[in-house]
Amino acid sequence: MKSLRPIFAVALLLCLVPVFAAAAETERVHKVVPLAPGGTVSLHNFSGEVRIAGADVSEVTIDAVRKATRERLDHIKLDIQVSGSTVTIEANKKDDSWTSENNNVVETEFDIQVPRTTHLKVDVFSSNVHVRNVAGEQSIKTFSGDARIEDGAARVETKTFSGAIDVRMAPTVTGPELDLETFSGSIDIRVPDGAKAAVNFDSFSGKLTSDLPLTLHEQRKGHLTADLNGGGAQRPVRLKTFSGDVKIAK
Repeated sequence: MKSLRPIFAVALLLCLVPVFAAAAETERVHKVVPLAPGGTVSLHNFSGEVRIAGADVSEVTIDAVRKATRERLDHIKLDIQVSGSTVTIEANKKDDSWTSENNNVVETEFDIQVPRTTHLKVDVFSSNVHVRNVAGEQSIKTFSGDARIEDGAARVETKTFSGAIDVRMAPTVTGPELDLETFSGSIDIRVPDGAKAAVNFDSFSGKLTSDLPLTLHEQRKGHLTADLNGGGAQRPVRLKTFSGDVKIAK
């Protein structure tokens, strides 16, 4: 009886060829584009960490690491456009000829430096987002990732479905305007001691605690309105969760 080993080895090799052919590759992108202070950066990404930092600069520096098969990298590009005072970054710009219905995204990890007063519009799907030292208005939306903002501006909107939200306001912010919403994550907010705001909290099963004094206006199951530090400026702080707790700290 002939040995089956050569036949088995050939069969195994044939099985492994598609695996090797579909192996992921890594592509690095570095680009610098001008942007005056007070401009806007708009980012769309599907998966991959997003880190954005503000600095005293007059340009946007984008460093991205893209991971996918060679075929996807060739047909799905990182597209960066500048129009007036807006820089738009699209992580998954598909060729018109690309017809694949599966695996049609590229995992992209971003490190981006922006002018400190830049306005941010970040819309991602399965990405954690970390923003620090940005003084412009921020709109951060992610589906299954966490959102963390350090030294945040006075006005921040952040929404996620299954992630946590952590917002630490800059020491100079006395009247925060926040719109924070998550389904199953927690919300942690750190504000200066003297910050004043009108707080509106809604949750199905979460609770709100605060290190700073709250003057209650209305409280019932799943809902609370109150003034933070007596109100005064009456900037709105809207906090909404389904099953997560909210903590206001100083």
